Amino acid sequence: MDNRDVAVVIGTTGVTGAPLAEQLLLAGWRVYGVSRRAPRLRGGPHAQFTHVPVDLTDAKATRFGLSVCGDVTHVFYSANDAHPEARLAIIANTLDAIEAVSPDFANINLLQGTKYYGSYLGPFKTPAKESDPRVPGGDFYYAEEDLVTARQRGKRRTWTAVRPTAVCGYAAGNPVNLATILAIYGSLLRELGRPFGFPGTAACFNSLIQVIDAELLARSAIWVSTKAGCENQAFNVGNGDIFRWKYLWPALARFFELDLAGPQPYSLAQFLADKQPLWNTMTRKCGLRPFPFERASSWVQGSFTPPNSRLACEYDFITDMVKIRQSGFGDVIDSEQMFLGMFERFRNDKVIP
Repeated sequence: MDNRDVAVVIGTTGVTGAPLAEQLLLAGWRVYGVSRRAPRLRGGPHAQFTHVPVDLTDAKATRFGLSVCGDVTHVFYSANDAHPEARLAIIANTLDAIEAVSPDFANINLLQGTKYYGSYLGPFKTPAKESDPRVPGGDFYYAEEDLVTARQRGKRRTWTAVRPTAVCGYAAGNPVNLATILAIYGSLLRELGRPFGFPGTAACFNSLIQVIDAELLARSAIWVSTKAGCENQAFNVGNGDIFRWKYLWPALARFFELDLAGPQPYSLAQFLADKQPLWNTMTRKCGLRPFPFERASSWVQGSFTPPNSRLACEYDFITDMVKIRQSGFGDVIDSEQMFLGMFERFRNDKVIP
């Protein structure tokens, strides 16, 4: 890192944006965090962090809000708006604002994902490689990438992108992701005295998948955005291993001290649908931190449904990691250790009993 590097992180309250801001701060960066609500970063207030509350879908407001960012060198786009038009507006408005005030703007990093390979459309080529052609009918990230590449013509600025698998982590105030959902699921089963059954089909139980720790994802985004030779490219990122739920499930069952069970005739969404009262009771009884259970349930029913769900997908969900390894990025984490470590953190933080 150059000691003059200054970042704008778009979406600092999310499960990807909050760890990204934290990892940048740990590396000595100055960080502007853009989000409507102030993020609750680990370690408390940071002298090198400035929260910029702005609605990035509003072009005029974005220009005004980001006018303080005249020293920015890097933009990290980690927003998670499900509407393509809004995502494009956010990127375009951000570029307009930063280009207008920052002469040292060097790189914009895009958070993409396996939807780039058409994973949400059904079975896709695996392991997916960055060199694979775009999928007809799969324009989830293509328009964003095309916008960024078109906007940099004639400029010295570059772009990079990371394509993670399922992101696992915890962001205070925005905690919903695969790891917290599984932690809640196991805690509910323990309260009910039921075995740790897999909330999905046998085909999903036996498929190959990958996940990624949110902090590892953050470090990979910083790496590709600052490493010479990575300019104007996308990189698959993951923990570095692949697994089947069939073989990971016993370790998760042991954490919750539950008997092991295999695939069940219910989905996770069906299981959670009527559990809000039980979770409220557990929260009071165990002195847990307030948790937006209704958001967890709706997220599972909406954003985490077949065929793209790691707990419902019945085909392999893996990408090739050779390219980022060849760039020199070697961070890895065992996915079983990741889940167990996160569950322990959730318990220590009174997120689960």
